[in-house]
Amino acid sequence: MRIHNTLSMEKDEVPLERIRNLKREFRMFVCGPTVQDNIHVGHAKTYFAFDVLARWLLKRGVKVYFLINITDVDDKIFDRAKRDNIPYMEIADKFYNEFLEDLDALNIQTVSKFARVSSYVEESVELVLEMLDKAKAYYVNQSVYFDTSKADHYGKLSHQSDFDLRMKIIDAAPGKRNSVDFLLWRYLGDGREGVWKTKLGPGRPGWHIEDSGIALKEFGGPYDLHGGATELIFPHHESELAQDEAVSGKIPFVSIWMHTGLLLMKGEKMSKSLGNVVTIREALNKFSADALRFYFMKRHYRDSFDYDQNQVNSCTEEVDKLKLAGAIVPRPTRRTTQSGAPKSAVLSKLQNDFEAAMDDDLNTPRALKLLMNLANDIQRNKSEPAYLEEASSVFWDFVDTLGFELL
Repeated sequence: MRIHNTLSMEKDEVPLERIRNLKREFRMFVCGPTVQDNIHVGHAKTYFAFDVLARWLLKRGVKVYFLINITDVDDKIFDRAKRDNIPYMEIADKFYNEFLEDLDALNIQTVSKFARVSSYVEESVELVLEMLDKAKAYYVNQSVYFDTSKADHYGKLSHQSDFDLRMKIIDAAPGKRNSVDFLLWRYLGDGREGVWKTKLGPGRPGWHIEDSGIALKEFGGPYDLHGGATELIFPHHESELAQDEAVSGKIPFVSIWMHTGLLLMKGEKMSKSLGNVVTIREALNKFSADALRFYFMKRHYRDSFDYDQNQVNSCTEEVDKLKLAGAIVPRPTRRTTQSGAPKSAVLSKLQNDFEAAMDDDLNTPRALKLLMNLANDIQRNKSEPAYLEEASSVFWDFVDTLGFELL
């Protein structure tokens, strides 16, 4: 199996056999939302992709530890809490719970753990102290910044040269050594919400160190895959990579960096800040979760494209075809992780082609086309019980891998 790695810019091999032989889990960390509002269909695009990745790994006989972090310590949450005049954690709790409801409604069931940043502040502090001790970080007015000149080429994930980086500014503050040195710990005075009293003084962690604190606590060291949308490559994932390697001394710390393309609205990124979002809840008032999933599976996860409600609506008709096929070949009562090869040459080739598509950087457009071909064949052969018996297992394997419910 190969996955496109943003770091190498190639499709890198996933060592499935070695992972199985070691009887360990495939460790994957996917960046979750900042819980100051409901998530939108752009988020769904990303979470569908990693849900399908987890499903396929499980089908391939690999155990999966799928972690999503929840950013519940962020200025956006504090600003909203101040505006609404309610405690900030009340905002965070509300939208965290609604995020879980949205994922459940989308049939995203493969996540092993949701890790809330507020529960890992101590881990973040320990990492910052370690970087200070190793002279990888420094103080500016009691806040702490990472010294990017001490990284193993800061910019290697986003493929930017030193010249490119000189044109960038991250976390502007007088006294920084380099323009792209980023915040690790923000010093704040007492007497306000969201301030932790720590060895670094009162304050709260920076955005990037939060995720490293979670990853190192949960995985204990280097792990297999870190993912999110392409907008996170720089500076967020670039900074995570730099601090993980600076603390651990292990390069690479993450084997594969996997990024999904953006969902656009009239050519612009769908985002809360631009006010051009369609929330999951709004979308599910019009379309089924299966129709949304079908819509996104028709395009490769690395593609960026405009959200088109007419196309989602047309996917409803395709899902109906799957439901008709599913009615002809009811789900087998006994399921296995991996199906045996069908006796039918046609079904065997279909299964091999599906596996090849999924192994090739999750080529869901190809896999979905094969599933629809099978659904059409089931319709044509609905009076052939021997064929239908074998087709049933293959059909439902495809359906489950792509995450359709077909209720």
